Amino acid sequence: MFAKFESYFTSETDGLNISYMKVLPDQEPFRGIVQIVHGMSEYKERYIPFMEYLAEHGYLAVIHDHRGHGKSVKSREDLGYMYGGGADAMVGDIRTLNRMLHEEYPGIPLILFGHSMGSLAVRAYARKYDTTMDMLIVCGSPAENPGRAFGVLIARAEGKLFGDRHRSKLLEAMSLGSFAWKFRKEECTAWVCSDPKVAEEYENSEYCGFTFTDDGYLALFGLMKDAYDVKHWYPGNKKLPVLFVGGADDPCLGGVKGFSRAVKAMRRAGYTDVKGKLYPHMRHEILNEKEKQKVYRDIVVYMKKKGL
Repeated sequence: MFAKFESYFTSETDGLNISYMKVLPDQEPFRGIVQIVHGMSEYKERYIPFMEYLAEHGYLAVIHDHRGHGKSVKSREDLGYMYGGGADAMVGDIRTLNRMLHEEYPGIPLILFGHSMGSLAVRAYARKYDTTMDMLIVCGSPAENPGRAFGVLIARAEGKLFGDRHRSKLLEAMSLGSFAWKFRKEECTAWVCSDPKVAEEYENSEYCGFTFTDDGYLALFGLMKDAYDVKHWYPGNKKLPVLFVGGADDPCLGGVKGFSRAVKAMRRAGYTDVKGKLYPHMRHEILNEKEKQKVYRDIVVYMKKKGL
């Protein structure tokens, strides 16, 4: 059995209570800390199997619910609402937890892992704070959306007309509609994972798949801009190991070319140790696929290979 700890920290942006959870190995000292940043319209408990695997191999695993997700809301009606904090608040919340971990476990290497929207968030974070981590793992990276600027205009216009808590079905269709279309002969959430059980659980969960507010989409678009605007990056840790992983059948990646562009963007940003690996026949959530143990194992092997 692994020790599990759950608590809250206070967002330095606006005082919002942010829920976080740790899964601790049985023995100390820990090999390292893996700080996980989850994706859009989901919640932290979905990562417990991965966290337990990490703990089994000596890593302390930590994750928080993004603002507007899981337990980091003032009420369930606020799911998908970022409380006006935007991308800066989301990055700030990652920073607060990162600082807490360094203070509580000084000298222990820290690996920052982000999935999907979280993969944008960890790159936006790295842009400012790459010296606060020893490795970056980017999972299920959304391809850069050429319509992002137009989406920002729509979100702002809808926000003015209907209020920033308005749930934008238009932006949802523009952002996610094409993903479902590829697997239209299956369930509408089949693009998430090839395992029907996982897709069904995602579909039936009240904490998954909710529609973002216009305020939420502005935060998402802000993260994407910061993640891909590499011309304005000034790395403080150019030798930081960066690993991209994804499913070869993930429509979110933009195909092999989109995945390759994301990898090359980090190299253009100035990082010298950037690798990428695609998993055949896997879709968006490679951590939940039937062969997820292979992904888990590969990640741990890579961390150990880098001395972490």
